[in-house]
Amino acid sequence: MTLLIKNAQLREYKKQLDIFIIDGKYAKIEENINSDADEIIDAQGNLVTPTFVDPHLHIDKAYTALNGRSSEEGTLEESIKIMHDFKKNYTPEGVRARAVRAIRDSVKFGVTKIRANVDIDTICGLTALEGCLLAKEDTKEIADVQLVAFPQEGIFRDSGTEKLMYQAMDMGADVVGGMPAAEWIVEKAKEHVDLVFKIAQKYDADIDMHMDQTKDPYAQALEYTAFRTIELGYQGRVTGGHCTSLAYQNDVHAGKVIELLKLAGFNVCVNPQVLAIMGIDSEPRTRGITRVRELIEAGVNTATSQDTICDGFHIYGTGDPLDYGLLMAYQAQYNSTTEAKIVYDMITHNAAKVMNLKNYGIKADFPADFNIIYADTCSEAFRKRASRLVYKSGKLIARYSNEGELIHI
Repeated sequence: MTLLIKNAQLREYKKQLDIFIIDGKYAKIEENINSDADEIIDAQGNLVTPTFVDPHLHIDKAYTALNGRSSEEGTLEESIKIMHDFKKNYTPEGVRARAVRAIRDSVKFGVTKIRANVDIDTICGLTALEGCLLAKEDTKEIADVQLVAFPQEGIFRDSGTEKLMYQAMDMGADVVGGMPAAEWIVEKAKEHVDLVFKIAQKYDADIDMHMDQTKDPYAQALEYTAFRTIELGYQGRVTGGHCTSLAYQNDVHAGKVIELLKLAGFNVCVNPQVLAIMGIDSEPRTRGITRVRELIEAGVNTATSQDTICDGFHIYGTGDPLDYGLLMAYQAQYNSTTEAKIVYDMITHNAAKVMNLKNYGIKADFPADFNIIYADTCSEAFRKRASRLVYKSGKLIARYSNEGELIHI
């Protein structure tokens, strides 16, 4: 099977190029390819980029708030409690159905690579993981999914979770997660981090923890984790989601932590929709995100993601990277053509580094996983939340259109 994409605007090139695909892999990327092909598509000067990557999504919880979400405090802690009643009633088939929907909805928007956090705790046991493993199998033709064993309730605070974490990895979880801020005291938070590394080393797995998702400027699990990453030779394999407390620390201390993150080859994943769940402040209101600009300027790999879709934490969310990417641009105050390109990197190449993906990008011999975006620049893609075609291994798997029709009466 051969496919020829004509007049594609790749981000790395000023000129439009043609892309020739053979049996699901890129064969040639150059000007004026005249080879015969089974199918020829004219991209008409629109962007052609690798498919989007969502490196932080909670598919077991997705759509649990379709019937509404009540909140009195508007805090993260309250949101965790809201989910308890849902989790008590989890069934593998129920989780499976919601997770499949979350994956398929993400694919519709051009996401074919997903790292999904799955709750592992004594409330739902391994039920969420069982359902997500089924969903991963159900959707393997359209998405590459990594599952994170995520101890939302803590490990030592939620006695019995340590054993469940090992069982989760034995069942087929891909990545070891953590949430040290859930522990009651600093010493236990450090033990939490050390245990996560111990489990990861046993299974030769990457690590992806929710780090310091708090407005407490004294939270220091992030810097401890970065230091242990260097000590244990785990550079490039550790990701911190949220890393919120960094924004509330003084500039001197934050600068020291950012330098440490760079030395550790640490990945940071920022989730802009936490603006809605980190508590209702008095003015000036906090944004609930980390120091995005400082991290990127320092060379720390920084990505962004959807995080949640209509659950006990966050009643909104679509799974569209051009949607949450635009929100990221606003929150980081990225408002130039150059900065729009930075945000686009956060939903593609930077996010791919978080997932430690190999052969990602539009290069010869790589799998032909790409989106045709109906916009000629990154800023236009975000502004319009542009229509797109989604390809995996050179096969069209989704078509998304945002076009409306004006009827003047």
